[in-house]
Amino acid sequence: MGKVRFLFFAAVMCTFLAVTAWSTWNYERTFRTVTTYTQTSAWALAQLEIDVYRLQETLKLYQVGHADSKQLSLSYDIAWNRMDVFLTGEATKDIRQRFAAEELVRRILDVLQRHERAIAAPTPSDPTLAQMSQELDTLIPRLRDIMVQNFTGPNALQETRLLDEAKIRNFAAIGILLLFSLIMLALLFRESKKQHFLAWNDVLTQLPNRAAFMHQLAQLTAAPEAQVVLCLVDLSRFKEVNDSFGHAAGDRLLAQIAELLQQHRNEEVYLARIGSDEFALVMFGNMSGYSWFAYSRKIYNQLERLLHSEDPAHRVKLNMGISQYPQHASSVEEMVLFADLALLSAKQDKQLHYQVFNRFMLDQYQRKRLLAGHLQELLAEPQNTELYLCYQPIINISQPQQLGVELLIRWNHPKLNFINPPDIIQIAEENGLGEKLGEWLFRRMRHDIARFPADTLRHIHFSINLSSSIFNQNLVNRVSDWLQGGPLPASQLILELTENIALEDVQLSRKIFTQLKEKQIRIALDDFGTGWSSFSYLKDLSFDKLKIDKSFIKHLDRDKRLPLFVQAITDLSHQLGISVVAEGVETESELRKILEIGANEIQGYYYSRPLSTDAFLDYARHYLASNVRETRTRTDLA
Repeated sequence: MGKVRFLFFAAVMCTFLAVTAWSTWNYERTFRTVTTYTQTSAWALAQLEIDVYRLQETLKLYQVGHADSKQLSLSYDIAWNRMDVFLTGEATKDIRQRFAAEELVRRILDVLQRHERAIAAPTPSDPTLAQMSQELDTLIPRLRDIMVQNFTGPNALQETRLLDEAKIRNFAAIGILLLFSLIMLALLFRESKKQHFLAWNDVLTQLPNRAAFMHQLAQLTAAPEAQVVLCLVDLSRFKEVNDSFGHAAGDRLLAQIAELLQQHRNEEVYLARIGSDEFALVMFGNMSGYSWFAYSRKIYNQLERLLHSEDPAHRVKLNMGISQYPQHASSVEEMVLFADLALLSAKQDKQLHYQVFNRFMLDQYQRKRLLAGHLQELLAEPQNTELYLCYQPIINISQPQQLGVELLIRWNHPKLNFINPPDIIQIAEENGLGEKLGEWLFRRMRHDIARFPADTLRHIHFSINLSSSIFNQNLVNRVSDWLQGGPLPASQLILELTENIALEDVQLSRKIFTQLKEKQIRIALDDFGTGWSSFSYLKDLSFDKLKIDKSFIKHLDRDKRLPLFVQAITDLSHQLGISVVAEGVETESELRKILEIGANEIQGYYYSRPLSTDAFLDYARHYLASNVRETRTRTDLA
């Protein structure tokens, strides 16, 4: 759009220059034409008058004896030639047609022609010469009148009008174009002002945008002894409002939040919208620590009330992170980073969504950065011993001759010791390493199970957890590539994903599930009960397995309500043809309850902790061998 405006403005300027040049040329041409005509006509008439008048004077002098015949003859010839040129010349064509000039000159020439003999042999007392003199006296004044009319008559005025009209046309053309240019400049100025506003402000809320926010922060912190408090406000799960009610409803909610924040703007408070669902509140000046804390807390409470009234389902959660300059940060970048860290902590805290930055947050951030860099190096080395897999058995009650196992990633850092597995996944996702981690899992699994005996491996089904970055349209192709050439067939692979990942885009999930089933790859819903916990999508997405989260299994034997939930989940899953896995079974009493409820598979410390590759291979051999013997014994007894 900017290029089009530039080209249009360039075209206008070129047109302006072209019209100006044309007007100048046209005026110059008209001026030269009029000037040339005036000069030519004036010179022709003046010479003609002079020559005829000189002939008349010479003739009179000759009559009184003061001129001789040669002088008379010369004046006669000059006058004759001048009139002949005037009557036949192209330059005098226009003047001949005005004021009956041609007729008058021909009459004078006729006088000269009739008295040619008298001039050829003159005598002072010749009456013919006297008659010729009288006739010239009569015609010469009329020739003078024509000359005067040529300079001051209607034609001369018409020529002046031509010049004036040409000048007016030129000024009119230039004026119109100048006016048009001024209008264009006004429009361009208005557009430039609009673009400047858009460059520094948010269109929806009319608040300053992130660029203006960063510029303002830089100015505030540059002041001597500056005291600045930065408060970031974020709306978690705001996307669900757009998905459920449409973007218009989401925009209205954002506009209401901006309007509420605008009520708190003053000379010491600066507001901005710095993201799709994120606002910034900057407090500066002489506000004390207690004052800004109370002020920001007041705003937080008002925003919460607004969200509760506009979102009765309480989908949207309000989070607030705060940092200070110079108490916490020494630069604008640090202040924004520390406020972001406080905001992240507020999002992760299920109870307190209002957090002020502290050094522990920075330590955690630096730790994650260190681990992210190290993790990237480890993922490039599939055979490293620092990052490895453990295998936790999943006991199949329905089919004891089959054994399930879940792959669990472990990281024994040389300096930071054991890294929590959820932290590994989070670090990978936040740093764009999710796909590389998934590829590493499959390669490491292939490496570990390469030494499994074929008669043992064919009875084992491997479950691998998927992260959100891997669950996309290319998942099927990636998994097929990772399995290709390995000992594990696709029918023995189970991909586990959480409710939040599956429900991010139900249409996409349904498409991916269909493609996976075509490859005979099964899908398990992991940690059921920790997310939306809606039964409707179990049918829509056709899971093969459902893993009940350990929070439902813990204290199953002591809380009378828990068995009711687990029983309902199990019964409905069985009706939908979904196998049920109970996670986190640790005690014998929990096991008895699960067996009474009718779960198909059981996973937990009661049977086994996560095992190393060798330990799991030994476990699988003994488990499968004992179950095969038991099955044969039952068959023989039957």
